[in-house]
Amino acid sequence: MLCLGPLIFASYYDWKKGAVGNRVWIIMILCGLVITAARWIYTAELLLPIFSIMVTFLVSLFLHVCKIFGGADAKALICTALILPQNVSASLTPTFALTVLLNTFILLGILYTAILGYNLTQYVKGNDLFSELASKSVWEKLVILLTCVWLEKPPKSKRFHPLKHDRGGKTEASPSFTRNSASKEKMDSFKNKSNAKLYEKGVWVYFTKPLIPLITFSVVFSFFQGDLLLFLIKFL
Repeated sequence: MLCLGPLIFASYYDWKKGAVGNRVWIIMILCGLVITAARWIYTAELLLPIFSIMVTFLVSLFLHVCKIFGGADAKALICTALILPQNVSASLTPTFALTVLLNTFILLGILYTAILGYNLTQYVKGNDLFSELASKSVWEKLVILLTCVWLEKPPKSKRFHPLKHDRGGKTEASPSFTRNSASKEKMDSFKNKSNAKLYEKGVWVYFTKPLIPLITFSVVFSFFQGDLLLFLIKFL
């Protein structure tokens, strides 16, 4: 509960505002330090927590440098490793945080598959999805199909950023492949009435996916069920 409570709070702010204050992580760190001290006093077990934190920190840092994880996402995983270092359910990984990470990526894979299915449905309906992406390579088009959504009208949500925008009088269609690459210029593009003609025939948008809610769900699932991959194998 000490892990789940702050994560639920962080998930709300990640979804609503796209940013989480450091107070949440400070609370989790303090809880984790108390639990780690109690574990060391009563069980003399300290190697596993240290191993869990070190491995999770290195993996999170790598994902953050690659811009796959935002700063808050990395902090959420590291704090989880501090509070819950050990797996309590069946898992393919040596630590709880890595199990959470594996489950989070599986959930992302399911989300990307759903996005791909939606876009292919729009294509089957006869919508011209690729007219503005003619200059893009096959690889770029595939990435766009997996990570972006084609809509008939510009959305109102701040989480959607247009691929097609006017920049210095020149129309560009450039995808946002990472959570941090959506510029303010793209975010304000929908609000600019002069760009209305750009979206008359539909618009490709990049959806900034809130990872902390996925991490929070993964924490719950990992605690009670373990690896989502093993669960899916057993289910199938």
